[in-house]
Amino acid sequence: MIHTKKRLVSQLPLGYPRDMSVKQRTRALAAARAGVSPPRWNELAAAARPELEGLRFGEREPALKRVAATYSVNPQTLRRALAALRFIDSLESQRFLKKLDLRAAPMAAIEHIARWHSYDRSAALRAARLLAEGQHTVASLGAAEAAARAASRTSGIGRSLIHRCRARVGPVLQAQLKSHEMDQRAVRRGDEPSVDFRFRPADGERWTIGVIIMGPYRDRSRYELQLGDWLVRALGLSAIYERVILVVPTAAIKKRCISWLETNGIRPTVFELQVITPVP
Repeated sequence: MIHTKKRLVSQLPLGYPRDMSVKQRTRALAAARAGVSPPRWNELAAAARPELEGLRFGEREPALKRVAATYSVNPQTLRRALAALRFIDSLESQRFLKKLDLRAAPMAAIEHIARWHSYDRSAALRAARLLAEGQHTVASLGAAEAAARAASRTSGIGRSLIHRCRARVGPVLQAQLKSHEMDQRAVRRGDEPSVDFRFRPADGERWTIGVIIMGPYRDRSRYELQLGDWLVRALGLSAIYERVILVVPTAAIKKRCISWLETNGIRPTVFELQVITPVP
């Protein structure tokens, strides 16, 4: 079986995904021999997205596997492509970013931008412009993002307030996700996404759920001022996690979040909004 996979991979032209099953590789090789070019990641995501829209969380994974098989790609490749396209859509919904031609960029480069955007929007957008202008490779962008993440520090939020808020939110989430393992480390490695909590199935290796807490802020007006940045950060994290939860302190703020998403043409079901009050 292993030798069969290697033989099929060596016969595929550049552009076809390398993470396919033997059946998918055979199908892709037949298409290549017939002169059919593989779809770019953005074309793949745009074609597959209508078939997955409107599905509930439990229905999405089986459907994604079915659609991935239809296009002869690995489900994870399709998941990444969909998340990258969703992130680009969120950027293009902002008028001054519409002219950035990011759809032609490699998918890995878009993932670096999305990760950067989750903690430093301004720097990520500057990097996106450089990428669109051809001044970044995937490698240079990855190195720049890693350096920025290592240098980033929490600012404008009191450490004691963060600690109390995490102590309140963590047990609530753990009670909801009883069958999952929780990672609640406050400090993460440089190659890990910046989240407050992450979860994975008890027998799983991959962290599938990422959680961020909006704020917390002592000045309530800051929730309104920073709301858009937090929502775009959650959108960026959806390029990494299958499920993203953004925790907000009140139902009124959740309503404002939904309104912001709808105004910018983004479905409110792209990630989850949960109301968990800062104090019991």
